[in-house]
Amino acid sequence: MKNILLFIGIVLCYFLLTYLDKTYITTSSKIFDFLAKDYPNDIVQNYMDSQKKWWWISYAATPLLIAIKVLLVAFCLNFIKLLDLPGLENITFSDFISLVLIAESVFIIAGFYKFVNFYWIDTDYTIENLQTYYPISLLNIKEYLSTEKWLAYPLQLVNLFELFYWGILAWGIWELSEQKVSFQKSLILTTITYGVGLLFWVGIVSFFILNAQY
Repeated sequence: MKNILLFIGIVLCYFLLTYLDKTYITTSSKIFDFLAKDYPNDIVQNYMDSQKKWWWISYAATPLLIAIKVLLVAFCLNFIKLLDLPGLENITFSDFISLVLIAESVFIIAGFYKFVNFYWIDTDYTIENLQTYYPISLLNIKEYLSTEKWLAYPLQLVNLFELFYWGILAWGIWELSEQKVSFQKSLILTTITYGVGLLFWVGIVSFFILNAQY
């Protein structure tokens, strides 16, 4: 029951972020201006009409995508039980799901941070700005590092919120082990489970982006 309530709360927060983004940030006028530079008006208008017709898709896909992400991260963390360390033997897969759901709140905060930035601070923005921005990440200085498109996703993941996410996962393992596993060791366990899984995922995404360029 606890996990269900956490999941519903996370989904509702993402619903709110999606609504705020579509209503106040990624508005129809911004999208129209962005597409009108490269496509005829009739094609752009058809696209806008289809967006209005299928507006509910992003909301419908949100619970599924969150569920998949949570299960995959929990699956990675579950491998630490194979190490047979003291304090880990009684941890269940459900405990890992609860931990990942709690940690997901970090990215909700990142979403609100992005909304505040473009709604109140950096108000003179374009769709290009939105596409090349992630709160407190290396993606924001990508042009100073490299112009390669495939590097955008890895650079996006190098951010302060991802660091907090790792910290919460490590803290959760420390708590679930009843402090029998030190926080430092918990951070190492997070690295060799979630970290390796994330590295594998980044490699796949970067590979497809790189191949799409050619």
